Amino acid sequence: MRCEVCGREIFGQPYYRVIEGGRMTVCGGCAQFSNQEWDPRKPKAQPMRRRSAASTRPRRRSDIEVAEATELVENYGELIRKTRQRKGMTVEDFAKKLSEKESVIKNFEKEQLNPTMTLIRKVQRELGITLIEEAEVGTGAVLTRPMGPRTLGDMLKLKTKEEDEEEG
Repeated sequence: MRCEVCGREIFGQPYYRVIEGGRMTVCGGCAQFSNQEWDPRKPKAQPMRRRSAASTRPRRRSDIEVAEATELVENYGELIRKTRQRKGMTVEDFAKKLSEKESVIKNFEKEQLNPTMTLIRKVQRELGITLIEEAEVGTGAVLTRPMGPRTLGDMLKLKTKEEDEEEG
C-alpha cells in the first residue's frame, strides 16, 4: 500500500487521517500533518432527507434521453423557413427574436446544424410548429464499423484460434 500524500510504500500499519478535508491513507511520516482520524470500516453517515412531493413524482428525463427517444421531422428546415416567411419575418428578425445568430438560423433552415433541444424548443414556441416526433425503433442503417479515417486496429487482422491451430 502506498501513502496518498508522499507516495512511499507504507510498511506496517497505515494511518487514516483527514488532511485538508480529504480522507487519506498515509504513512507514519505524513500522519503528522493531521491529528484528525477516520475509520475506513465505518460507513459515512448520510443525512436524513425529508420526502417531499417532488421526490414522489417521476424523475425528469435528461436531454440525452429525450434526444434518443425523438427525432426531427422530415424536411424540418423547409418547414421552419416557410412558416417564418408566412409570418413575415426575415432571418435577421427571427434570429433577434430567438436571441440567436443569423448563421445559426440559416444553417438550421438548411438542415446543416445539429440543433440543441433548447433551440428546437425556442423555434417551436416562436413559430407554433412541431419539429420533433417520436423516433421509430429499428429504422436507419446500423453501422458495423466506425466511420472516419482508418486506425491501426482496422489494418490488423487478429488470428482466430482455428487459424492458430492450422499453422501449428
